[in-house]
Amino acid sequence: MRTPLDAFTATRTAKLRELRASGRRDLAGQVAALRKPSVVMWAVNQASAVASADLDEVRAGGRRLIAAQQRLLQGDRAAAAEMEQATQAHRRSIDTLTRRLGMVLTASGHAASDDALRRIAEILRGASMSDEETWLALREGRLTAEPEALSFPDMDVSALKRVEREAAGQESQARDRQLRAAEEELRRAEQVERAAAEQAVNAQRRHEHAVEAVEEARKALSRIQLSKKL
Repeated sequence: MRTPLDAFTATRTAKLRELRASGRRDLAGQVAALRKPSVVMWAVNQASAVASADLDEVRAGGRRLIAAQQRLLQGDRAAAAEMEQATQAHRRSIDTLTRRLGMVLTASGHAASDDALRRIAEILRGASMSDEETWLALREGRLTAEPEALSFPDMDVSALKRVEREAAGQESQARDRQLRAAEEELRRAEQVERAAAEQAVNAQRRHEHAVEAVEEARKALSRIQLSKKL
């Protein structure tokens, strides 16, 4: 699949003759079954040869996205933000590699049309989120059919993030209610404390007055007793 596209038929014919001459008829049958790839499929199969690191990044991004999706399906609300970030990073890596493959098309004399670039991006995305066998075929430049990405239920990440924000808002409101209740309880306790303090002060004053009254009564009694003796 990495043979120049215009030379595909001639290269296949030569390989068939070689295999048949060597008696390798089973392998010759497989080669004979190969069909000339489309321009898009041919370009995708050049990926590891012209941009190996970019291709690896696309695969890594696909694995991160799958992991975030699985966590989200298991009810991990925090995975919504991670999934959004993984989706954006995956898209950027696919866009980068798609541009590189578009340059390969142009350099080979083929048109890098918007439709061709869109299909390249779709194939890269599907392969990066597909099984190991499909990915290995792309890695080795022998992918013959457009892959299908692993299937997950449709998820509205923005809606999930909205639910997450609403849940956080409800938790915040609950904390606010608890704070207001604690503040009200503190105010009531302070009022009781002030009332008790006032009562204590009044009781102290009454006690002091009583002591003074007792002292005055004793003095009066002493004066009376003294006057009788005189």
